[in-house]
Order: sequence, then C-alpha cells, then structure tokens
Amino acid sequence: MDQAPLTFALLDAHIEAMPEGPVATLNTPQWIRPWTLIGVVGAVLGLLPSLLIQWFAPAQWMVWMSKAGLIVMVIGFAPGFVRNVFVLWSEFRTHRQGLIAQVDHDVGEFRALATRLAAYPKGELEAQARAARMAYDRLGSRLIMLIGGVERLGLLPLLLSLFVVLRNWRDLLALPGWMSFFAIMAAILWVIGWVGAEFRRRLQFYGYLLDEALIVRSEQPSTASGLTTHRETGGPAN
Repeated sequence: MDQAPLTFALLDAHIEAMPEGPVATLNTPQWIRPWTLIGVVGAVLGLLPSLLIQWFAPAQWMVWMSKAGLIVMVIGFAPGFVRNVFVLWSEFRTHRQGLIAQVDHDVGEFRALATRLAAYPKGELEAQARAARMAYDRLGSRLIMLIGGVERLGLLPLLLSLFVVLRNWRDLLALPGWMSFFAIMAAILWVIGWVGAEFRRRLQFYGYLLDEALIVRSEQPSTASGLTTHRETGGPAN
C-alpha cells in the first residue's frame, strides 16, 4: 500500500491519536475551551453598554445586556474554574511524581511516533521541519506586532476584565468609558494571545517530532547502502 503523503494534517492526526498519559488531567480538555470563550463573550457583553453609553442615551436594553453578559460570563467561566480547583487539589500532594511519570510516558510516545515518521525520505522530513520552524517564527512575529508581549502576561488581562465586571456588577453602566474600553480590549487580546500561543506550541511540536524522526532515521542501519558498498568492492551480490 502506498505511503500517505507527509503533511501537517497527517502529523496533527497522529498527535491527536496519542494516549494522553497518567497526568492527562493537567492538560486543558477540549470541552473547556468553548466554555472559556463563552465567558469572554459574556465579559465583553457586560462591559459594552458602559462604553456605548458614551454615544447613545441610556436605555433599558443596556441594563439587560449588562446583566445578561454578567450571567453568561459566570456560566462560561464556572466549569473551567471548578475543574481547575479540583485538579489542583487532587494533584497537590503527588504533583512531582505525576509530572515525572507524564514525561516518561511522553518520551516513549514521541519516540514511537518519530520512528513511524522515519519511514519517510530524509529530504521530505527536512523540508517539513524547516516549514514548521518558519511558520513558528512568522506567527511569533505577527503576534508581537499585533499584541506585543501580552501573551506573556498569562491570565492577567482576563483577570483584569473579570475584576472590572465583578467590582461594578451592581451598576455596570456607571463604569467610565475608558475603563470599559481597556477591559474589553484586555479580554479580546487575551483570546488572540491564547489561540496564537496554542498554535505556536503545536508548530514547535511538529518541528521537534520531525527532527526526532531524522535522528531515528540516521540511527537505523541502511541495508541498501551496505549492499551498494559491497557491490562496489567486487564482493558477491547474493
């Protein structure tokens, strides 16, 4: 059977199929991400009326939007918050042993995947590795140009937005416009930085696996090369 072309889609499918390991609870599950985005949308909705009031006359719909945004924000962030508290509590005592076990598991899984990738031609592996590194650097440059170093602040921009909303939850329309603007932008920039950082991590992972595949390929004995050398020396070819 013909070998499937070495594409990043194929590589990503192999990565997603890998077992998560003994400390999989430390990885953010896929179902948490939509809820987190819902929470961010709720924070933006809750703050938006206090910004719109600078240009429009106060209206009852603004109050409803603020209250709805606050409710959506709490509902969106609640699952991730509860899960994180549970994970921190359950992993607190054995976090070191668990992390070591996870690293050992990952090394074995990465090596096994790299061994399968080593079946591809060397030139193809090198080209894909260069492409992954180029995409990693380009995405980093774009993120720096767009949001600066905000991705290094971690959850701070999001916590700032939450603080502004929760501190003034009784009357969100009374917030100063400049404070609402910066709180909304902080939440939006956090989402951009989060998505960009996640994709950069995956690109870095692509490059690592391809480099490992090249190392595995160089360690494997080349029967064809040995046969060619033997023929050139005049020995029997059988």
